[in-house]
Amino acid sequence: MATVTIRNLSDEVVDALKTRARRNSRSMEAEAREALTRLVDSGDGESGVESLVAQSRLRWSVPWSEVAARLAQSPAPDVDGESWLADIRDDGDVEDFGDPWEHRAPA
Repeated sequence: MATVTIRNLSDEVVDALKTRARRNSRSMEAEAREALTRLVDSGDGESGVESLVAQSRLRWSVPWSEVAARLAQSPAPDVDGESWLADIRDDGDVEDFGDPWEHRAPA
């Protein structure tokens, strides 16, 4: 069997482990062994960090079905893109739609 040494546990964790060990009539080492064994045997195979990453990924993504449903609920605009762009060009604001990477000589 292997030996594991755990350093820098907070006093609160050690106190809680001692309390649980006393309540279960076993040593603190036996209680830690039991807690680790239960954690590994729980079968989820995911650490807390892995769970947080999975949750944050889901929080920032939206399934396509939801996007499609929202688009279907949105009314179509009254103006089509070509007439909108023609209006912009007539106003002379075409520079706003230029290529931002295009090199322009300073004025």
